[in-house]
Amino acid sequence: MFANKKHMKILVMLLSKILKIPYETLSQSKIQLEPLTNQNLTLGEKKTECDIAVSIKKDKIITDKIMLEVNIRSSAFQTIINRNHFGFCDMIANAFPESEDYSNLPNNLLVNFNNFSLNKRGLIFDEYMYRNIYGDVLTEKSRILNIDIEKCYQLWYNRDIKEENIDSYSKDLTLISAALSMDKKKDFMKCMNKVAMNDEIRIEMEGVLDNMCRDEKLVSRYYNREEEERRIQEGIYKEIATNTKKEMIIEMYNQNINLDIISTVSKLTSSEVEKIINDYLAQEKSNTK
Repeated sequence: MFANKKHMKILVMLLSKILKIPYETLSQSKIQLEPLTNQNLTLGEKKTECDIAVSIKKDKIITDKIMLEVNIRSSAFQTIINRNHFGFCDMIANAFPESEDYSNLPNNLLVNFNNFSLNKRGLIFDEYMYRNIYGDVLTEKSRILNIDIEKCYQLWYNRDIKEENIDSYSKDLTLISAALSMDKKKDFMKCMNKVAMNDEIRIEMEGVLDNMCRDEKLVSRYYNREEEERRIQEGIYKEIATNTKKEMIIEMYNQNINLDIISTVSKLTSSEVEKIINDYLAQEKSNTK
């Protein structure tokens, strides 16, 4: 729905609610979907096709980098936190080349649509920034927003979204988040029709929705919970193993050990070993500039 390059207006509408910027203002910026910068494009066998990475440009300068992610219910609380932290750090690290002026570092925002709660306060919108122990904000350039879509659905189902308690952007984001938990076309549109958007976007949304439906039922993208956790853990272990192996190869190279020996010890092909070394040398060269 929100990652369709042919219908970017729908994504811009969602971003306008998240960023609390009028759609007409935001649509004047250059907004584009980006390939995920995370080198590990799979966590186990789980494809990251449901994640969305977005950049926003003004005057040819990237002002915002945003990642949207859906997380299913999981008992592995720390695993979800670690995975999101890894993805968020990767997004910041790849924000722009090191040679750029750091004053131009874009705002980085990770938005998690969770169907479980990550806080004990019962918050629907749970936002995090870098703070000290006294609560003073160090920077607002890096933020993580967790949205409990299950609570959003309950508010919509019980008709308990009170406009006087929240601003219009938060109200609309609550409705959109509630719609993410629905599997019937009529319920989805009934909820989305309460979201403030122009008719052109609404018509486009209905067209995309028709392509997503099967017998008026939205095709579920959720994974089996136990299988999801297994894949997450497997992906983390693979990432650790890969990084450890790279460090070993670089250390052996710095000790002038023959590439054939490095290849044998690491159980990688010569071309794979050479690529790791060349990437390392390129990074070292960049750091010395």
